[in-house]
Amino acid sequence: MTFDPIFAPIALFGLGALLIVIRMVALYRVLVRTGTGQYRRVVLRWAGLTLAVLMLVFAAARPGFDLNDDHPAEQPKGASAVDPNLNVFFVVDRSVNMRVQDFGDRQSRMTGVRADISSLINEYPRARFGLVSFASKAAVDWPLSDDAWSLQSLVHGLSPYTLVAPDAMYQADPTAARDELSKQLDAAAGRFKDSRSLVFYFGSGDAGSRASSASFGLPDKAVSGGAVLGYGTSAGGPVPQGWVGATKVYQNDAATGAPLNSSLDEATLKKIAGELGVPYFHREAGQAITAVLPAVDPVAGSDDENPLHASKLVERRELYWLFTMLAAALVLGEIVLTIREFRRNRMSRKDVTA
Repeated sequence: MTFDPIFAPIALFGLGALLIVIRMVALYRVLVRTGTGQYRRVVLRWAGLTLAVLMLVFAAARPGFDLNDDHPAEQPKGASAVDPNLNVFFVVDRSVNMRVQDFGDRQSRMTGVRADISSLINEYPRARFGLVSFASKAAVDWPLSDDAWSLQSLVHGLSPYTLVAPDAMYQADPTAARDELSKQLDAAAGRFKDSRSLVFYFGSGDAGSRASSASFGLPDKAVSGGAVLGYGTSAGGPVPQGWVGATKVYQNDAATGAPLNSSLDEATLKKIAGELGVPYFHREAGQAITAVLPAVDPVAGSDDENPLHASKLVERRELYWLFTMLAAALVLGEIVLTIREFRRNRMSRKDVTA
């Protein structure tokens, strides 16, 4: 059995020890108020709930088994059947500019982003994925994880930010994700030895931005490939604000009252692509994603000329779900017993007052 903890091992050990101490104190306080003959029942319930808590801590350590040659994993078909040790980061513009309906048949730009991210996830079935979104500031929507199935659910519901200021279009910064992305890349390189990181940037360039954009340059060798993908048209379109009854309303400039129009800024997107060292692609509805798939640069110092084989991919059979299910069953049992005890005590009080 091997482990791939979601936190530092020392933090998990410390958390487990702290929880045991808390549970021991709770047991002592319950026992001093427990009548003779009821100790066994109290201790059993205490042990069940304590075991559930420790199982959750153990699940956070992500126990599992590495699959060796005697238990080969099912190989996906296609060009990506042999995947390297990859971290794939999606950097997504979720500003109001992505609401504009100038993609495909009057669809929002975010519709194209969702479709392309979903296709990219399918192209890298064994990679780890992270998602960083931005408008005026950046946030991590999905920490680096190999749980592609759950990520697909998040991507299907991905949308531009809804609670925004009236001048949100002017505040959008196309380089706002640089620092957060740099942190995620550093963490991935430290946690996964010899891994490569791909960066896919999705946006429209935020043509109406009045923010002072900085360079998107990252440390050398931080990015092994990827692409900048642009959505929208040079003519652009009005920025939707919401619905009033059955009528869609659009944002206006707070100072002049003129309708806000957001267009595709390919110059900014190409500049970001150059700083990342990746190509730029303008995306249209219905285009296959294969055109933007990058060749993966080999890890520095690797003797293998083929980047797809420069690192060994280890398949794991995860067991965290088993321990979380057992913990959930124990907690559910405690909830049932607590409800029964509450109802019994309430009925006893009614009998006394009757």
